[in-house]
Amino acid sequence: MKKFVFIVISASLFASCNIGELEFDNLEVTPISGVFSFPLGEATYVMRDLVGNQTGDSLSFQEDSTSLFTLLYYDTISYSAPNDIVQIDDINYSGSVSNIPIAVGPGTVNLIESFQTNYDPQKSEELDSIFYESGDLSITTTSTIAGDLSYTFTLTNTTNINTGIPISLTGNISGGGTDMQTRSLIGHKTVLVDPSGSNVFSIDLNAVVTLNAAQSLTGTETLSFDLTYGNQTFGLIYGKFGRDTIQVGNQSIEIDFFTQSERSGITFGNPSISFDFRNTFGVPIGVDFAGLYGDDGAGGNQVFLTGSIINDDPVIEGSGLDTPTPTTPGETAQTIIEINRGNSNLVNLLSQSPERLVFDVSGISNPESLTEANYLQPTSSITAFVTLEVPMEVQLEDYEESGSFGLGDGLDLSNVDSAFIRLVTNNELPFNGTINLEVQDADSVALFPISDTSDPQFDQEQLDRFTNIPVIKAPLINVNGEVTDPSGATEDISLTQAEVDLLAGASHVIITMVLNTPVSQTSRDIYVKILADYTLSLKVGIGGKFNLEL
Repeated sequence: MKKFVFIVISASLFASCNIGELEFDNLEVTPISGVFSFPLGEATYVMRDLVGNQTGDSLSFQEDSTSLFTLLYYDTISYSAPNDIVQIDDINYSGSVSNIPIAVGPGTVNLIESFQTNYDPQKSEELDSIFYESGDLSITTTSTIAGDLSYTFTLTNTTNINTGIPISLTGNISGGGTDMQTRSLIGHKTVLVDPSGSNVFSIDLNAVVTLNAAQSLTGTETLSFDLTYGNQTFGLIYGKFGRDTIQVGNQSIEIDFFTQSERSGITFGNPSISFDFRNTFGVPIGVDFAGLYGDDGAGGNQVFLTGSIINDDPVIEGSGLDTPTPTTPGETAQTIIEINRGNSNLVNLLSQSPERLVFDVSGISNPESLTEANYLQPTSSITAFVTLEVPMEVQLEDYEESGSFGLGDGLDLSNVDSAFIRLVTNNELPFNGTINLEVQDADSVALFPISDTSDPQFDQEQLDRFTNIPVIKAPLINVNGEVTDPSGATEDISLTQAEVDLLAGASHVIITMVLNTPVSQTSRDIYVKILADYTLSLKVGIGGKFNLEL
């Protein structure tokens, strides 16, 4: 989108393909009866036609039943990083049998002992159960016992998902040495239910030592092991994950309307940004919009969002176990959060003409309760469908827009006795306005008026004639900010003989429009509506008298 709505008008008026009507080459005027007049150009524009071509990949215009235009920008923010909430690295534990008895062969000796350790994630979240997608459980056993050792380690907390049978690792060591046993964790889960909430799990050792007649135990032997839950990936984790800060999104919307040129003096009455969050994390997330800001597209002139929406930290519902719906892991929970003029400074932010909105949005997991039951999966994600909605209810304050039309190789008005430029408008746009004219040569050097007060040719009277021409009159506007009747205006700008002579070397005319919302007698906070069928027509002509001898 290169222009939009009322802003498009002036630029399109003077720069669109229709401006061909306003261009001419080597136009020589033939006087008739001592009086001449002819149009330089005429154009009429309907808002609906102007806006119809102003679309792009991320924006569109909408027209409601009253023909009110609304500008819509769209974007999508996605977050999918379960490790930001719970990250579990390899779990390692080393243990040894605390008491090897004294014994003399032949015979057998039973060694039975239980061990406990913690299954801790990186940030010590309280876990309830873990379902594995992949991984290995390995135990390396080292013995200095002279006899034959047969052992079984049972992980009572890690069970087969389908059968509930705990995973066991069995091995043998003869006459001392080392043995390693490994089991796949696929199809298994680890349940960590402990009143203290400390993620404790148990390892049970049941070993039998067989001694022959020549063998014995002196009580100084050792039996140790190293256990590892390694290379783990998880299909599902339940627990109470506590509070973490996460980066929900860091994306931006380019506001094309402001990127074409410097624009100021525009205030939108009722803009809003809607976030349609779709959350498959089993975790509620408090959203911090303090990082939302507008800038100039390069990080400068930043204006940050403020207001109650920042202080309240609205919550994205989690697809969790403590909410009424949904209750199925992976099911989507929807939350819609709107930023508007009632809960933020959005009106002021957009009035600063940002070329970009940056959504540097962070989140806080479990913002309301640290004991809430949570879950997450590898596919857990948060997607936000963002809509910037800007109804065309606006205020203008000295808003400027410039355009030009060509004069070909100039106007030959020799023998003219007097001449004037006539501007005629018929306006349905709900704004007052003035027009400034400047005639330039092919090198874009001003021929008249001269606005530089230090220039020897500066003439204040000349500058006054060609600036602030009050030819755009606001139509009648009702209490709803809608136009009821268009307004017409005509202004003639007299030309001196010197200015007429300068037209012969003129290349083009620069026209600058300065628009303002009509002043209300009862309220300064007045916004007017831009409807699709509003039109603005402009006629530019030249007239005068020839000094002919009849």
